[in-house]
Amino acid sequence: MEPTYKEGDIPYLVKKICKEEYNLEVTTKRTATTLWIYAPLTKILDKEYGIKEGKLFDPEMVDKLRNILTTIGRVLISSDNTPEFYALVASDINIGIDYTLIGNTLDIKKSYANFIPWTEANRRYVLRLNLAPEAIGDLNGEHLKAYDVTLPDFLAEQIGQRIGMKFQEDEWKKYFKVEKANGRFANNTFAIEYSINEISKPDKEIDIKEEILNIITYCLKSYEFKDFSGLELTDLAKQNTLILGRTAILARPTE
Repeated sequence: MEPTYKEGDIPYLVKKICKEEYNLEVTTKRTATTLWIYAPLTKILDKEYGIKEGKLFDPEMVDKLRNILTTIGRVLISSDNTPEFYALVASDINIGIDYTLIGNTLDIKKSYANFIPWTEANRRYVLRLNLAPEAIGDLNGEHLKAYDVTLPDFLAEQIGQRIGMKFQEDEWKKYFKVEKANGRFANNTFAIEYSINEISKPDKEIDIKEEILNIITYCLKSYEFKDFSGLELTDLAKQNTLILGRTAILARPTE
């Protein structure tokens, strides 16, 4: 079956559909590996952010981002030679905040084809929320610095994010407090750092390091990524580092 859209049309089509179907003005940029989409918004955070627990994003902003992501998905699954990644940057142009969502194109294709559930697809996004004074008044994404997202960097950041999310799930957050969880890829090695404190005794013993290793193994095997030499896993609270080679990591079972 011939693809509906051609590679060169992807940025234009995302911009066109967002405007025509959702009345949303976005700017698109393309690098070798990544489609960047910039959405200037008047409000990102909920009016009760910092006042009421669990209130983070403005509901109207969430709807707009959902529409943009739907557009991105529609275009990418119907195009040839798609970029490996897409990055949506929504900026509060009144107070200067950037909210960035980075996704892997193959993940969105798998979710549309029901190879992975939407809940898992959502866990695979890399999310960032940053103060960005340069975003104030920026309607065209002039402060956006588009770059090539790479798979190892994407995986390192996703792993750090997944660690934080795991220990903040409802069933675990009463036992643990996550101070820090992040990852980076450098010198062909995944460097994962975490600081997770036990605040009350779980009903059954939970090995924090083992749970983190399970997350790392799952991510690397899910993306079939083998082009790395090893892992440095640092427990910042205990000030110790576990070093494992690629073979040892990939030999671990996936739960």
